[in-house]
Amino acid sequence: MSKLSLILLLVAILAIASSHADGDRRRPCPGRCQSLSSGGKSVCIRNKATNTCTKLRACRLREKNCRRRDNGLEPIRETCVTRCRNILGSSGVGQCAPRIRKGVLNAAGSKRIRSCRRPCHDNKVATCWRNQQNGCILQTRCQAEQRNCERPHNQWVQASRWSCSGGTVGGGVRHCRRSLKD
Repeated sequence: MSKLSLILLLVAILAIASSHADGDRRRPCPGRCQSLSSGGKSVCIRNKATNTCTKLRACRLREKNCRRRDNGLEPIRETCVTRCRNILGSSGVGQCAPRIRKGVLNAAGSKRIRSCRRPCHDNKVATCWRNQQNGCILQTRCQAEQRNCERPHNQWVQASRWSCSGGTVGGGVRHCRRSLKD
């Protein structure tokens, strides 16, 4: 045999040996989840078959998924944490809460909001309006009524023109001016 064929044979044997050795080695799992550590957010896991949810810390889920990976199983996937909102504490098992849909209010609230969205006919005269947080805005009476309808707390009330001086229509909410010295 030539030197080249011996080298190639040796490289092939080493490659086969290293691949068998890698098969026995498992990737190490990240650090263990300490029971006293307060760090880490809670995550939610949902069992679709029984509609039960489990709330646990994220590090516990990583540990479970590491063990599952070592056993050749698929990882557990987390679901939206709001599905576990009925489970008290940072961990536990219970019935899953219904999914929260974004942008959808309860039926009474959405009807109330829709009823507030009527067209304004007096869009000509903007006056100064103040809220409870001492914010002032230049808006029409119709716009103020719409905003007050949508939010029953922190109502807009009419204020003196001086409170809004320096503001512009469509300029948004600003701190109200308090006196002539401001």
